[in-house]
Amino acid sequence: MSKFVNSVFLVSGTAIGSGLISLPISAAKLGMKWTFIIILLAFLVAYKTSCLTIDLIKNQGRALTIVELSSEISGNIAKLISMTSLYVLSLALLCAYFAGTSSILSNFFELSQSLSIVACIATFGILFLIRSRVFNKLNSGMVFILLALIIGSVFTMPPSTNGLNNADISGNFALIIMPFLPIIFTSFGVQNVCPFVAQHMGLENIKAIKKAFLIGTLIPAIVYALWIYAVLTRIYVFDNELYVKLLNGGVEVGELVQSLCNSAHFEFESIILKLLSLFAILTSAAGTGIGLISSLKETKLRQNKLLISLIVIGIPAFLTLVVPNAFIRILSFGGMIATTFVIFMPVYLNSKISRTSVTELACLIFGSLVVVAEIFM
Repeated sequence: MSKFVNSVFLVSGTAIGSGLISLPISAAKLGMKWTFIIILLAFLVAYKTSCLTIDLIKNQGRALTIVELSSEISGNIAKLISMTSLYVLSLALLCAYFAGTSSILSNFFELSQSLSIVACIATFGILFLIRSRVFNKLNSGMVFILLALIIGSVFTMPPSTNGLNNADISGNFALIIMPFLPIIFTSFGVQNVCPFVAQHMGLENIKAIKKAFLIGTLIPAIVYALWIYAVLTRIYVFDNELYVKLLNGGVEVGELVQSLCNSAHFEFESIILKLLSLFAILTSAAGTGIGLISSLKETKLRQNKLLISLIVIGIPAFLTLVVPNAFIRILSFGGMIATTFVIFMPVYLNSKISRTSVTELACLIFGSLVVVAEIFM
């Protein structure tokens, strides 16, 4: 049972993170009805693609990553595509986490952009010194704390208001809904932990593994729905000027978090919101950064620690300086990149083993819409 519970926490903890901060910003124009519908679709796609990856692992008889699966089932070209997309996604996510943390620190402590970036460099440098084994042991505890902070925040929100449910998107359906798809897709990114969960629980327990992913992806779906509604309700009630700005686009993550803290009735409520916003991003950043560093150390760069440091910290710092509103923009770009090894590659690899199912075709359509949204919207 402990293995099952730990796996559920690992899956949900991998998903819940920066999405808590980015989703309210990107969902403001949709209205809650469409937000709930798209969250449900993203949950189903995340669960189905996770099960598909687990089935590929079972077929090979070993807990392999999508890069290793691509190599064994299809060859070097598929391996190169999967590896490249995985590296680009990890780096893109680090850039988004860096930009989000910088924006939050800048608003909390009234720092200039340059000082907030220096603070981020120091913070991320410390995070990435954590050994992956230690980080994995702390994961369940960190997810529990994060969920407790979320619950505490939701229960301090004001009563519901009808203002959020009246969004009219009939005239601009594609222009309003499509940009939300890459963000919500990125927020359900759990497929990279499939081999770890498979190894942890044992390939003889495939049903239990899939159940862990079902519960592990359902938790973020519920959390995201409640959180988006609670945050937008709070902004609508206490900071209508910012709510109007959300509807028009261009709100930085730090602005949103600062507004939430300013609306707090009690000091402890403000502290909870500040901890939640930083904790959500930093836990995701630590896992992504440690994973990327470990992966780079297995390449020809393993002897060049300075170059690895420049890649995982220097590039995010540079992009934060030159890309406006980098947090949302880069997360959206990450969603497009993730479709390669989360949807397209697993479906392709499975087609070499068995027939493509209707649900797999539905996932392909969803992934295609994510790509179209990022390129053209």
